[in-house]
Amino acid sequence: MTHTWTVVDGLIRELEAIRRVAPRVSAYEHSRAALDHAIRDAAEAIDFTIDAPESHERLTAARNALGVCEEMIIALDVQTSRGLRARHRGDALRTKALDLLDGARAAAPHRAG
Repeated sequence: MTHTWTVVDGLIRELEAIRRVAPRVSAYEHSRAALDHAIRDAAEAIDFTIDAPESHERLTAARNALGVCEEMIIALDVQTSRGLRARHRGDALRTKALDLLDGARAAAPHRAG
């Protein structure tokens, strides 16, 4: 259960990173509007994960929506996107570390309290 909420928390943190980076992106008005719309779509997709944090479909939809935002930022501003990629790599490594720790806990013999 804790792992489930960790995944949702990771999605929220990724959205926060995108929202921090987005204002620095150099873009024309119509491109900025498209990026803002994609960010709203990602926020809505993440909201749907709150109701069903174990739903593979909802988690995938949220990840995909965030991916669209990231790709738009990369396409619009290569310099700004570097920081976003570094953040994404850190999140991916953190998720892997948590998975390894969960596996180790599951494999460890239970102690009597």
